[in-house]
Amino acid sequence: MAITNLAELTTAIVSWDHREGDDDFAAEISNFIALTESVFQIRLKLLQFESTATITVTDGVGSLPADYVGMRSIYWNGDYTQELRYITPAEFDARRNADYGEQYFYTISGSTIRFLGVADGEATATYNAKFAPLTALLPTNAILTNYPDAYLWGGLMHGAMWSQDEAMEKKWGNLFGGVIDRINQDNQDRKYAGPLTVRSL
Repeated sequence: MAITNLAELTTAIVSWDHREGDDDFAAEISNFIALTESVFQIRLKLLQFESTATITVTDGVGSLPADYVGMRSIYWNGDYTQELRYITPAEFDARRNADYGEQYFYTISGSTIRFLGVADGEATATYNAKFAPLTALLPTNAILTNYPDAYLWGGLMHGAMWSQDEAMEKKWGNLFGGVIDRINQDNQDRKYAGPLTVRSL
């Protein structure tokens, strides 16, 4: 059975769990899928969901993109580009009155990004963005297209949790954890593809 969209995924979850005709189970499937996607959001940082944005900075403060999940890299667009280094909010507050010359720092609090060493201008961020969840209007996405088994095992695992079937929860959970690891490894292989080279000092 091909799993290429939300309707086919829903049918597959019912079929694999042998729940044909179980209206109570069927009514919960959208929740099983949503819970699976919440795991994806935390554990999968795919290349397909990396994005780049220009952040306008005023008085050392800017707003993160609405779909921001985590930072990959960020640099300041000035007379010359300058990489920014992350520090914790506590360290940021401790450093605010110090002079660090050409060293630029940033920290994140909620949806705000704050900078040390720069005041007004622009920073360019490459970041992990939220992926688009499955809906009736958007019945497929990159995860379902490339890794349909991740959605299937995750949906079945959450279905077993709902029905309090510990044996099946463990079975589907092991498969779900395995495919999450495989996806992350595949993503790492593509992100850092190419032979390693040895440089002489």
